Amino acid sequence: MQWTLGKKFVSEDEIIKETGLFLDYDEIARKGAMTAEEKNISKWYGIYTSRQPGNHMARIVVPGGVLTSSQARRIARISEDYAQGKLAITTRQCIQLHWLKAPSLSDMMRGLAEDSLSTFHGCGDVTRNVASCPLAETCKYKRFNVLPYAKDTARVLTEARDLDNLPRKFKITFSGCGAGCAQPYINCIGVVAVARRGADSKIENGFKVVIGGGMGWAPFIGKELFSFVPPSKIVQINRAIAILFRDHGDRRDRTLARLKFVVFRKGIEECRRIVLENLTNEGVSTNGIETEDFEDIGPEYPDRPLLEENPIGTDGRTTVRAMIPKGELTNITFKRMAELSEIYGNKRVYLTNRQNIEIHMVKPEKVEALTQEIEKLGFATSGFFGLRDIVPCVGTTYCPKAVTETRSLYDLLMPIVTQEKYKGIWNKALINITGCPNSCSPYRIADVGFRGMRIRENIGSTEAYEIRVGGEHNRLAKKLGEYKKEDCPLVLEKVLDTFLEIRQGNETLADCVDRLGM
Repeated sequence: MQWTLGKKFVSEDEIIKETGLFLDYDEIARKGAMTAEEKNISKWYGIYTSRQPGNHMARIVVPGGVLTSSQARRIARISEDYAQGKLAITTRQCIQLHWLKAPSLSDMMRGLAEDSLSTFHGCGDVTRNVASCPLAETCKYKRFNVLPYAKDTARVLTEARDLDNLPRKFKITFSGCGAGCAQPYINCIGVVAVARRGADSKIENGFKVVIGGGMGWAPFIGKELFSFVPPSKIVQINRAIAILFRDHGDRRDRTLARLKFVVFRKGIEECRRIVLENLTNEGVSTNGIETEDFEDIGPEYPDRPLLEENPIGTDGRTTVRAMIPKGELTNITFKRMAELSEIYGNKRVYLTNRQNIEIHMVKPEKVEALTQEIEKLGFATSGFFGLRDIVPCVGTTYCPKAVTETRSLYDLLMPIVTQEKYKGIWNKALINITGCPNSCSPYRIADVGFRGMRIRENIGSTEAYEIRVGGEHNRLAKKLGEYKKEDCPLVLEKVLDTFLEIRQGNETLADCVDRLGM
């Protein structure tokens, strides 16, 4: 296209957005296909093109990762009707459907709406699904339940038409304590529950807010914007930060169009000033919003709380988990998980950012029976948040942007991590695999992270991976090297063997790398 000098220079995507964000999917069904511009805007409705020509992917938004059993049944039915009976759990607690055809998209959306489900804002330059700790309601380490605030933030920002056109995607997570199980430091906004002693010596709950985190080709760890925000103001704070991004994000170069670059360019102090100004402009008092440090007096938490097997919550009930290999399952097994949540749990299906499923509020005497039912479906019920709990993105199986088949690397690594010699460190290392720099599986914050790439050979190129080690939820991993796919299992085995030899005490692989360096 020919750029003109008669207006401010913006990206081609911005020009397309200026023509309007409304799509008529009944008209698309009549035509049987989408134009290039419709494919671009379709992301606002949670619809992506797929690697397979003529197919689409839909991302169902699940705020906080919680579905009612009725909604889970609905998704299973939709999957059977439109997506070859398959579905996938994402690292942001959504559900993805593949193999969708353009003529059936409108009917699929209507079917989801019958159970208050939607793909709206599943993709696009908008606030994406708002994620939270999977144990937000009952974790014994939580300061308070952050799930209602995550859902309120999702509702308010999704309904705000003035936030429909952001420079790029905008991601928010809520964590119930400083352990950061919802990965607050790699999101545009990370909200972390805190507790302090108030002026009257009573416990005062609030939120710490960090902004500007992100993965992709240029990773950033989030910076603290406010040390304490009253719970009653957290939704308005998140909206004010979204307005900061909307008004100051880069609309010329999409590679620089994330909030992390706004924070990098302007600095955290200027961003804080703008956010407070945005609040004032919207008639929201800034009283009680603070930046001073204080002692968090909430329950002491371990570094990785999700390691606990069948955790018992503050309600005295047990959480039982199902490990979903590659995050993929069929409509039949997903429907059965909904049934099991009705029989044994609280009629809710919980999705985690490691692509697994949880059933909450299980009576202790019912745990064994539920465990047996889950294992009948072929899913493991132990080993979570450890070596065997590998998280891959979809890779070249579906994604047009991926350059490697992450599923095949998953298959190559499983025989390594399941070796008996690693039994003593099964819970000391996490492994993430992503098929491109977009990091849909955040490889930079894993103990061992694999990022898909290509390595040149004499003729052409071959699949390969950049391997990083030593990542934590608030600390980026260090680069180990670049290796062909077939060599990656050997490299992982050498890393784990070395860790076995040199580790001290109860440290994780990330701790070991941090202590000794590369």
